[in-house]
Amino acid sequence: EADEEEEHPAPVDSVVVASTAADQAPSTEETEPFKTDESAATPVPHPAYRMTARISIPAPVPVPAWSDSEVVRLLAMSS
Repeated sequence: EADEEEEHPAPVDSVVVASTAADQAPSTEETEPFKTDESAATPVPHPAYRMTARISIPAPVPVPAWSDSEVVRLLAMSS
């Protein structure tokens, strides 16, 4: 068991550098530009990220159609 290598934690003053998306992106030498008649299809987003607009409009409240005689009668009651 003495022959096994021991794992040593990194020193406190060491720096860990994570690769960024820019590091993983292909360089301009590795990619070819689109020709004018070419297009790229946009991938469909995952359903969890897809959002649709939903607008709900409440139904209008029906207004009774009163006759002229009813209007006159109601106005007479209020005065």
